[in-house]
Amino acid sequence: MKQFIVIICLGFALASCNNADKDNKDSELKKVEGVSIGEVKLPFALEKPYKEWQMGSTENVFIAMSALKAFVDKDYTALAALTGDSLEVDFDYLNETMSRDSSLNFFKVGRSQFNDLAINMYDYESVISADKNYEWVTLWYKQSWKNEKGVADSMKVTNDIRIKNGKMVELDEKTSHFPKK
Repeated sequence: MKQFIVIICLGFALASCNNADKDNKDSELKKVEGVSIGEVKLPFALEKPYKEWQMGSTENVFIAMSALKAFVDKDYTALAALTGDSLEVDFDYLNETMSRDSSLNFFKVGRSQFNDLAINMYDYESVISADKNYEWVTLWYKQSWKNEKGVADSMKVTNDIRIKNGKMVELDEKTSHFPKK
């Protein structure tokens, strides 16, 4: 019986320690929650001041997704209407600022490499800087296609698209393509 009481007391002691730790963690999070990023000592210095990003508009998401849909559908008239006078493209081995016409030719050549192109959209995020000078939409998706021999393939894609005055002015695309084993 004495052993049973000791075990019960030990259980209560451990339970109270766990609750105390939980209370400490909750209060620590509340202290940090209201801190501006400028007040936190980061391990790496930012090249430019932090832009205090906020949630952006769904209109920009619509523009970004419509540009991707126009690419998939080979609707270059619609793609041109969604592209600024110039477009900065940043792909794995390409970083160039192109005129609208040059970027459309670039997209036409790229699109010709894919048959039966399909997009499986995973998620998106739209942000705007506090000073309202920078608006970005990030799209995460899987792109699937067949090559000229009918062999299916796919890759994961992350597009960061800067929107200015309702037009796409910058496209930063990163891909994860894993060869079949």
